[in-house]
Amino acid sequence: MKALHLIFSILLFFCFSLKAKEPFYERVYVHTDKDCYVAGEDILLKFYVVDNRFQPSSLSKVGYVEICNTEKPLMQLKVALEKGGGAGKISIPMNLPSGIYQLSGYTRYMRNEGEYVFFKNQIAIVNATQPTPDPKRFELVEKNEPTNSEKKESGNFLIKTDLNEYGNRQRVVLSIDNIPENTANLVVSVSRNDSIAFVPEIINHSEWLKQATNTSPLSQQWIPEYEGHIITGRFVPDPQGELLSNVALVGKNISYTSGQANAQNGTVNFYTSGIFGRQQIVTSAVSPFYEKAAYRIDLLTPFCASLPDSLPVLQIYPNEKQIMERYIGAQIQGKMNNDAIENFTQIFEGCTFQPTLSYDLDEYTRFNTVSETILEFISRVHVVKIRDKRRIGVFLTEYQRISPRTLVLLDGIPIYDHEDILNYNPMYIKKVDIYDERYMFGGKDFECIVSFITREGNLPLFQLSGESQLFSYDYPSPSPVFDMPDYSTDLVKNSRKPDFRHTLYWNPFVATNGQSANLSFYTSDLSGEFKVVVEGINANGEIIRGVSYFQVK
Repeated sequence: MKALHLIFSILLFFCFSLKAKEPFYERVYVHTDKDCYVAGEDILLKFYVVDNRFQPSSLSKVGYVEICNTEKPLMQLKVALEKGGGAGKISIPMNLPSGIYQLSGYTRYMRNEGEYVFFKNQIAIVNATQPTPDPKRFELVEKNEPTNSEKKESGNFLIKTDLNEYGNRQRVVLSIDNIPENTANLVVSVSRNDSIAFVPEIINHSEWLKQATNTSPLSQQWIPEYEGHIITGRFVPDPQGELLSNVALVGKNISYTSGQANAQNGTVNFYTSGIFGRQQIVTSAVSPFYEKAAYRIDLLTPFCASLPDSLPVLQIYPNEKQIMERYIGAQIQGKMNNDAIENFTQIFEGCTFQPTLSYDLDEYTRFNTVSETILEFISRVHVVKIRDKRRIGVFLTEYQRISPRTLVLLDGIPIYDHEDILNYNPMYIKKVDIYDERYMFGGKDFECIVSFITREGNLPLFQLSGESQLFSYDYPSPSPVFDMPDYSTDLVKNSRKPDFRHTLYWNPFVATNGQSANLSFYTSDLSGEFKVVVEGINANGEIIRGVSYFQVK
C-alpha cells in the first residue's frame, strides 16, 4: 500500500503544481567545510534545499552532488534529505591530479528545469605526490600574506573564542551571537587557515538564489523523490510484451519493491524509502505468470553528469611544510578509516509486518533438502505440482486451500523457480518465516510469503537464475558523524596516537538558542592559524556568513 500512496501523492502534487499561479521549484546550496583540499582528504558537505519562498523544501528526500572536471564526473554522492537538509562526506582519491574542480548540487525534481538552475561552485584539490606542474591544471605562484587586520571581520555574526591562543589538544569554547532571525540551522567549520591554493569565487550565491526563478513550464519528465530514492532501470532487450520487475535487498529483513514500467521509453522505476548506504540488491524481470524470461534490467545512473565548459588553472602556493603535513594527515586518517568497521548493509527499515509462524531449524533434525524439511515439520507450507513443476504454497486454514500466489524469498530475494530453493542445502538456512495475509508491493499482491533466512543473510552458495542480477548499489547516504577526540582526561591527552586533523570541527546542524549558540571542541597536533566559518540562509534567500580566527602554538 505504501507504493500506491506514493504514486497518489505524486499525482496530487503535479495536479496542484499545474493549477498554481506560480510553479513550485527548488533551489540548492551546498556548504563545504573548506574550499581547498589535499588528495586523500574528505570533503564534508551540507546540502540545503529551499522552495520559492526560501523556506526549507520538504518535497525532495534525496540530493545529488557531483565533482567533475571538463571531461567526466570523478566523485558522486546521493545525500538523504530531511526537511530540506542533509549532510554527506566524499573521500578524494589519492591519485586525483591537482586542479580546480566543479562541485554541483541538485535534486531530481530540478532536472525538469535544466542544468542552469543547479548549484555550482569550484573547489581546489592539491596532490602532494604530483611535484611537476601540469600547465593545463595548475601553476606554482608566490603568495602575499594578508595582515591580521584584514582577517578579523566577522560578517553577519559575532563569533568569539574564549581565548585568542591555544596549545595542542586544548579545549576551545566557541560562541556565536547576533544570529539573525529566521535563519535556518547554521553550519560551522573550523580548519587551519593555511590556504595552500587560490580558489576563485565564480558566482554570488545569494544573488543566484534570488534571481534563478523559473519562467517556463516544468517538463514533468522527472518525478520528485517525495518519499525516497527512485531507482530507474531499463529492460534489455526491449520487451515484446508485459514484464514484471522488482528490486530486493539481500539480507535478513524483507525489502521488496515492484517496478512501475514506463511503456513510452522502456524504463522501469522502483520507488524506495528508508534505505541508506551501500547495499547488495538483486533485480529480476519475469513474465506476468512469474516465470523465467529472457530479459535483464540494467540500472541507469540517477546523476545528470553536469560538466563545466572550462575550468581555471589552479594557483598553488609552494608551502611544502603545510602541504606535507596535510598529506601525512590524510594518510593517517585514511588508515584509521580503513581499520574501522562500518556497517552499511543493515541501515534500512525492512517490512513492518510480523510473521504468523516462525521456525528455527536449529531446533529440528536436519534433512538433505529443503523439500524434505518442509514435508517433515513445516505443516502450513505445502509443495504441490503444477504443470509438472513443484511449487511452494501456504495452506490457508480460513479458506481450506493452498495459496496459489505465494512469494518465496531467500535472504529477501524472490525465488521464482521453486526447484532452486527446494534443492538448496538446508544446512545454510537458520530460520523460516511464514506470512499468511495479503501483501501489496507496488500494486502486485501476494496472498502469502514464505521467507527462508540463512545464518549470515548473504545467499551462501546460492546460484541466481538468469532473470536475476546481483548489484552493489549506493542508496542515499545518511548524515555522517564527525569524529573528534575528547582530550578532557590526561590519559587521552597524553596518548601517543597522532592527531593531524586539519578540520578541527564540523557541525552541519547547529542548534541555536534564540540568537546565540555555544559550541566546544579540541585542537589537534597541528599549529598555526585556524579559521572559523559560520554560514546559513535567511528567509530572504541570502547566504549569511561570518568568519573568525585563532592561533594554536
